[in-house]
Amino acid sequence: MLHGVHDELVPATVAVLSEVGWDGLTLEKVAERAGRSRVTLWRNGVSRESLLETLLHRLASDYRDAMLPVLVATGTPRDRLERTMHALCDVVDAHADVLVVSDEMFHRAAHTANSSLNFLDPFLRVLADARAAGAIRTRTKDIDIADILFNGTAWPYLHFRVRHQWPAARARRLLIATLLDGVLQ
Repeated sequence: MLHGVHDELVPATVAVLSEVGWDGLTLEKVAERAGRSRVTLWRNGVSRESLLETLLHRLASDYRDAMLPVLVATGTPRDRLERTMHALCDVVDAHADVLVVSDEMFHRAAHTANSSLNFLDPFLRVLADARAAGAIRTRTKDIDIADILFNGTAWPYLHFRVRHQWPAARARRLLIATLLDGVLQ
């Protein structure tokens, strides 16, 4: 629980957010969706901001947890980048209902009070090893490659999964191979 936000309020918050977006999210709408009163939520310290912060904290926490095994993994640069991209896809799948609301979700999550997370760090660490091994085909700065790989994976993957309803395996296979073929030797 973060700032008085109980787990049962998370689905209600996500449902309301999906219907009305950031600007339309209110404590009243979440309370109604959860079958509780706004006053009860307010008395328990729940606010619009705490609801949003909870969603963003969960996104950041799940991303951190997904990337930890990738950062300690061994293998070729391609294997490690693929694992990094698959871990990102796992997070996108787990948070698709929130991510589909806005392409600012990762940015917002990085700037929450409880997060000092840079979402590009896992990509940067693997890219540094890949560059040291001579596996990068471009002279583009690693920070730019990391940004391209992160955003070039997260948002098209979300689009293919949600809008086109592609199976995860198909979306990952086609997207990850295409991106990595453009970056690696």
